[in-house]
Amino acid sequence: MKNNEIKFVVDRKSAEEGENVLVSWECGLPDAVTLTIDNGFTKSQIQLPDSGSRTVAIQRSKGATTLRLTVAQSGRIERREIAVKVKNIKRVKAKTYRARPQGGSGSIRSFFQRIGYKLRGWMGRMGYAWRAMPPKRRRIYLALLIWAAAMMLSTCSHNNGYKAGYQRALQEMSATSSAKAL
Repeated sequence: MKNNEIKFVVDRKSAEEGENVLVSWECGLPDAVTLTIDNGFTKSQIQLPDSGSRTVAIQRSKGATTLRLTVAQSGRIERREIAVKVKNIKRVKAKTYRARPQGGSGSIRSFFQRIGYKLRGWMGRMGYAWRAMPPKRRRIYLALLIWAAAMMLSTCSHNNGYKAGYQRALQEMSATSSAKAL
């Protein structure tokens, strides 16, 4: 095995946390090929075939994730190393919410206060989930919400939907019943 026989490349040298990087390698005829992924927190090893490509998920990192290809052949070990710069996603802190008062007189006012506390807590959790969501996923959910709203509005219009079909059926029934009466 010669040094120039080993080819080890990645499709990009920087990525955001949560994205994938395509790793490609070609090693000739080695005894074993191992890929070590070191993100600064943990190390993991993957046994690989002699050549090919694989996607690697970039997780939380201490600035860079090191991808190390280790090739063993006839007692010799060759290594190639590539560092992928990782842009960590901004962490969002959760807001604290006041707990609802315990007890209560059972009045209508206390009922609506409890509903209000639950609604504010739910809205806070949804807001946190929305802010913590990756931007790409947030855009997808926003598009789905817009699509769902458009579908709901289209069913409410007077020109189409079940109401128009129902009215048309009533008109046809009244026309046929008046024709039978004549």
